[in-house]
Amino acid sequence: QFKMALSPRSTYSLTVAIFISVGISTVEADATTWNYEKGTYGGPDNWFIKYPDCGGKMQSPINIPAGALYNPNLRYFNFSDYASTVGVNLTLTNKGGHTVEVEYSGTPIILRGGSLPDEYKLVQYHFHWGAQDSRGSEHLLDGKHFPMELHLVHHQAHLADVKVAMSHPFGLAVLGFFFQVSPYNNTKLDQLLEHFDLIRTVAPQQDNETEIELFPLMDILPDNINKLDYYRYFGSLTTPPCYETVIWSIATEHIPISEYQLNIFRSLYNERHLPLVNDYRPIQALNDRTVITTKRPTTKAATSTTPKATTNSLKDESDTTQIDDNVIHRFRE
Repeated sequence: QFKMALSPRSTYSLTVAIFISVGISTVEADATTWNYEKGTYGGPDNWFIKYPDCGGKMQSPINIPAGALYNPNLRYFNFSDYASTVGVNLTLTNKGGHTVEVEYSGTPIILRGGSLPDEYKLVQYHFHWGAQDSRGSEHLLDGKHFPMELHLVHHQAHLADVKVAMSHPFGLAVLGFFFQVSPYNNTKLDQLLEHFDLIRTVAPQQDNETEIELFPLMDILPDNINKLDYYRYFGSLTTPPCYETVIWSIATEHIPISEYQLNIFRSLYNERHLPLVNDYRPIQALNDRTVITTKRPTTKAATSTTPKATTNSLKDESDTTQIDDNVIHRFRE
């Protein structure tokens, strides 16, 4: 058994957002059968026709509400492996004109803590961005759009791969970061952006990939990563097949990026040689889910009705608790 402290309605003693989205899905679903173009047969409003899970009640992305409940039992993540480069290989891919993805192979990079039910292996990370700064992120924060969102995709380490994990309850853990426009270049991103010329275009029904020089993922994440506050909810892949097996954690701290650097992303092309932009799914209904957070309220805001935490409840280790049977049932439906 493991514990998950999540919603006031269901007593988890685990607790636990943010990448398609979960960029996984460009591999698992035929990328030629869906797109992001509203009003087309393959557009987001019609994904459920071929992929029924896309019409489910626990879909992602969502609008993260301002009233997310503070839960003192949520723990910080342990990102120690994210600084490692030993035996790791990186492949940069224009993923069929749907996103840019960096795939990991070789020595496993493991995510621990964060009140996750297991250790999770990093598979890849990818981005979602818009044609303008006014939108581009998949998730919203209290109704606010961001120009870009980064998703770090992990699967339960004891499972064989993403294809297996995506059909298991809690099989995937995705950590998301919003980008915020800065007047200055974020030089940490240059070690990734300098390779974009190699994947600028993509042929129909193909990926364009290249191996790139290794750099630690920690380099492009916020400096205070080991004390990272985040929002937590249960949801789905944000692209077909939209399986509802994802533990989402959306960071409260944003990553800076300049307008010049955003335009490098916007200079990529899809398989029809059109600009690769607006690769985000529309917001989905929250329904009866609850969003919780590690971020302490600044006022007398409501807090979760989970048991009172001890002073060391935010330590860097996995939690073990019981998950409400209703939640497990919903993941299996």
